[in-house]
Formats: sequence, structure tokens, C-alpha cells
Amino acid sequence: MQLNEDKKAMLAATVTYVIFGLSYLFSKMALNITDPTILLWMRFTVTFIVLNVLLLTGVAKVNYKGKHIFQAVLLGILQPVLYFILENYGVMYTTTSFTGLMSSISPVFTAILGALILREKPNGKQWVCIVISIIGVMMVSVGGTGGQNTVAGCICLLAAYFFGSFYSLLARHISKEFTPFEMTYMMFTVGFVFFTAWAFIMNGGETIPMVTYALSHTDFIISVLYLGVFSSVCAYFLANYALARLPVVRQTVFTNMATIVSVLAGVIFMGDEFTWIHAASFVLMLSGVIGVNRFAVKEA
Repeated sequence: MQLNEDKKAMLAATVTYVIFGLSYLFSKMALNITDPTILLWMRFTVTFIVLNVLLLTGVAKVNYKGKHIFQAVLLGILQPVLYFILENYGVMYTTTSFTGLMSSISPVFTAILGALILREKPNGKQWVCIVISIIGVMMVSVGGTGGQNTVAGCICLLAAYFFGSFYSLLARHISKEFTPFEMTYMMFTVGFVFFTAWAFIMNGGETIPMVTYALSHTDFIISVLYLGVFSSVCAYFLANYALARLPVVRQTVFTNMATIVSVLAGVIFMGDEFTWIHAASFVLMLSGVIGVNRFAVKEA
């Protein structure tokens, strides 16, 4: 059965947030070996290499001539620069499960900002579904996620997802001028330049020894490859593709898929706690995702 553009966009959003959900686990693994400056530099080095290989082999192409290039650069400043700095420090000071749970605040930020800035207002039924998802998140928070969560970690994650919401709005806005690959390429070029400079500024002469030490660990190499290839190139291309075709509230509500995947990853691989409250919350969060998109389709 051939998928229409709407269904292709929803499939892209689903795959995007499944990949993102697993990224919290790989980030946590890498941060057990090195600090965020080295992880981010290595991640974006891998991403930058892969993107340029795609260009040099003719698999993808970019054309920025005559376009508002500053808007694409601003996209890269919002995400990955601001978002990734805050998220990585948030991941460092919270559990894998809690990180995924905090990401569920994104649809709330995005729905409000989308209504105010893009005039893409959710209808009444969609707001109900968003609230249902929030209740699911609150249930898991009450049930506990195991491990230690700090105030600093929570603040960093909250700020990260706020900037992430602005990224969604800007990507939606400029998608009429730039292709998904052009947005992705500019985002990670900005990220590569910034995080390369940041690593050397923060670590000075210790930068290369720190990289050498990190690369001596198989877990770090696996994590960087996953984060650099799948969670950066693949996921953000799909995210930009979905944002070009779906209203921001419909695309961002898929964040809850990342929540479910990250909680399960934390339980299976990191030994985080799982209770019946988590299971019930998954039902609510999935209901919210399905509802937001189903009611929008009915009104299309």
C-alpha cells in the first residue's frame, strides 16, 4: 500500500523519536567515559564527515544561493548548539528514564509557541489529547524512575526542550525555502564548528589526550557512531522532513515515542525501575500521540 505525504511524515516522525529515545542511553554510556565537551566534538565530527561524504558522492546536494542563510544558521544555533549543551549536562545529572520523561514537556512548549507565532492552533480535541499525554508523564514521575536526579540536571533539560521547541517552529517556517538536507547540513556544520572550538577552549592541551582515552573504550566508539550517524544525520533529516509537512504540534507530540523508548532502554540496560504506573502512563502517552494526529486528519 502506497503511503500519502501525511502518512509518510508521521512515519518519519515516529522513526525520528524512536532513534532519539535510544540516544539518551548512548549519551549516558559515553558520558560515563568522558565529559560533554569531548562527546559533542566527536559526535559532530562523525556527523560532519558523513554529511560531506553524502555530498561528495552525489547522494545529496545543497544550494544556498539567494536564500536567507542566516535563518539556517540560527537553526543550527538553537539546535544543536544550545539544545545539545543543555541536554548533555542534563543527561549527566539525571537518570536515563527521567531524561526521557522530561522530553515530554516539548509538545506543551511547542503547542503554545506554535499557536502564538505560527498561528497553528490545536483544536479542542487535540488539546485534550495533549493533556492526556501530560497526565501520563506525571504518573511516571509520581511512580519514580530510580537513581539520582539533581535540580541542575532538571533545569538544564527544561531549558533544552524549550530551545528545542523554538527549533521546531523555525524549521517549520524555513522549510518552504530550504530542503530537509539543506537544513540538516547547515545545522550540523554550525554544530561541528562550535563544538570543535568549545572542546579546545574548555580542555586546552588536554583535549587530544582526552579524545585518545575516550576512543580506547569500545562503548564510547559505539555510542559516538550511533549518535553521530543515526541520532544526528538520519533522525534530524527525518525530523526536518516531517516538520516541512506537518503542523508543529502534530510532529512534536511524537516526542512521547522517545519517552517510551528511553524509559524501556533505561529499564532494560541501565537497571532503572519499572512499575505498573509506567505501563499505564505509556497507554496515556500513546493515546495522546494517536489522538492529536487522528483528530487533525479528520478535520483536514
